Amino acid sequence: MPSSFGWLDADTEQRRQMLEVVDLFSDDGTVDELGTGAIRDALSHALFPGTSVLHTRLRYALFVPWLLQDAGARSSSPDTGAALRQLEIRLIGSLLAGGEKPGVIGNRARQALKRMPSSVYWSALGAWGIRQRDVTIEGYLRRRHDLARLAARTAVSDDPETRETPPSSGLDPHLPPPPEGLLTRATFDLTAEEEEYLSDTIARATAGSLLAWLVHHPPAQLTAYAWELSTLGDAPAQLAETVDHARRFHTVIHGAVLVYNLLLARQRHMDEPVAEFEADLAEWRSELQSSNALDGWDRAAWWTTVTRSNARIRPLTRTFVDQWIDLVASDPEVATSAKAAGLVTTRERQIKGGRARLVNQSALDSWSGASGLGRLDFNWSVARGHLGDLYAARGAA
Repeated sequence: MPSSFGWLDADTEQRRQMLEVVDLFSDDGTVDELGTGAIRDALSHALFPGTSVLHTRLRYALFVPWLLQDAGARSSSPDTGAALRQLEIRLIGSLLAGGEKPGVIGNRARQALKRMPSSVYWSALGAWGIRQRDVTIEGYLRRRHDLARLAARTAVSDDPETRETPPSSGLDPHLPPPPEGLLTRATFDLTAEEEEYLSDTIARATAGSLLAWLVHHPPAQLTAYAWELSTLGDAPAQLAETVDHARRFHTVIHGAVLVYNLLLARQRHMDEPVAEFEADLAEWRSELQSSNALDGWDRAAWWTTVTRSNARIRPLTRTFVDQWIDLVASDPEVATSAKAAGLVTTRERQIKGGRARLVNQSALDSWSGASGLGRLDFNWSVARGHLGDLYAARGAA
């Protein structure tokens, strides 16, 4: 019988977080086998606030509020969710008609789409200052409906100076207007006005982050990893330090994931994968040394950076990571280290209990041959795409 799981979600943000988890399960390279995802997410939030693995293109940060406003204006019912859904379905066709396909949310599912752009980008709208009230999508739509009813019952003074300012529905009143024919033929290309708005709004709302800094300090090239950017030498010291912490953690923790896969391959008596993981660990040792990932690392400052973004890092997670770093610092030959094997085995058991592959033959037999090997980039691949959209709009202006 195949395994399955479910959850109860109370709001849009919880739904978005769980959908991210589902996406991670669908990619063996990004599964968090050793339970360090909270640290990854904390550094992602510190560097690129609002970004999500579910994001595709930046213009959705405008599409969503435009459609929310449209749905609120079209429906006289307090339940405008159905109207919003139909508008989002129409947007799929409009983008495809405009020549877009990669990055179009729902380009295959169409009417059957379950994960709507509004739920995917709702958290980002709040983090980037486009959504100015802490409400769910449903709460926004109800408020907009109630405000429309209030406005209809309120007498308007003939004197403009005596008129009361209407309450905000929760979206930034300075949003640029939607283009003509938005739901007929649209593209992901930002106009000059839209680029300026998004650049200023995102940079202001995420001040102090690498995302905010890169909005106004474009590098010559958008590299594979954020710490490879040519302009980092000009970044504020604290920001450059956070990027360096991410680089070090990216390098050091990869060895633990390789050891985990090596142990699984050995238990399955898979000679070829064993040889490949041993070779990968030898390459990782060289990377560890050439990158100076452990040299002069202020780990107290690193943990301060991590807990500033997520104060609820579990003590067992912190202990495991500290013990792994200590072990690697004293003995990088982890492929043959009984201590490294014991540390990784104990960690998996802490997370999964009796379902841990290293102690459960049934779970081991279902192992695909590789798991959790994707290198951490802390949502840089997503942020890089968003920044690329901004830079392209400037270049076209």
